[in-house]
Amino acid sequence: MTSRMLKRILITAGATREPIDKVRFISNHSSGKLGCQLALAGAIAGHEVTLLAGDGSRTPPIHPRLHVHRFTTTKDLEAQLNQHWPSNNVLIMAAAVADFTPRGGPHDGKLSRKQALSLELVPTQDLVAGLALSSRKDQMIIAFVLEDSGKLEETAKNKLQDKGVHAIIANPLGTMHADNITATVYCQSGRTFSVPEQISKSAFATWLFENLHEICTEA
Repeated sequence: MTSRMLKRILITAGATREPIDKVRFISNHSSGKLGCQLALAGAIAGHEVTLLAGDGSRTPPIHPRLHVHRFTTTKDLEAQLNQHWPSNNVLIMAAAVADFTPRGGPHDGKLSRKQALSLELVPTQDLVAGLALSSRKDQMIIAFVLEDSGKLEETAKNKLQDKGVHAIIANPLGTMHADNITATVYCQSGRTFSVPEQISKSAFATWLFENLHEICTEA
């Protein structure tokens, strides 16, 4: 992908929810803020953007080149990725997918708290790794990783290879609740892009699209 032509970009944001019963679910703290900022920055940059946003994430921005679809569970997100990915050529996987889901699916009705409950969990599908295996040569996947600062580089490089994606944006754990972001982009070529320290998430989103062509070239 060496062309500077405008692209069709698929972005995911927010958290998946794995239901335990009719009122409870397993999830995480992702607000979807960064993914929404990325979607708006991509649309402003002239790209056609499809945003897949978790039901619990913040309200996505409005822009004529930005098209929004909601998801709930990991399986729901998987179905929407399979539907939309073939018609896009860049995926920015900013959603925080739940690692586990209850075995056998949710309980029918509402569980009572009058007695102890043992909940058996099974791993969810690795969505981004699955998409990487089936992607075309003209498609590129950028994933994210959150980790303790001391383990961040090692984890990012390992996941870059394990998941088969083209680039990984590595963030320390504090990014999830912060207005600012400290990030490093690792590419398959071995090149690293350093993001200006402690910039706002909206400024980071702009930075990413300003550097997207170069990152695509290196990946």
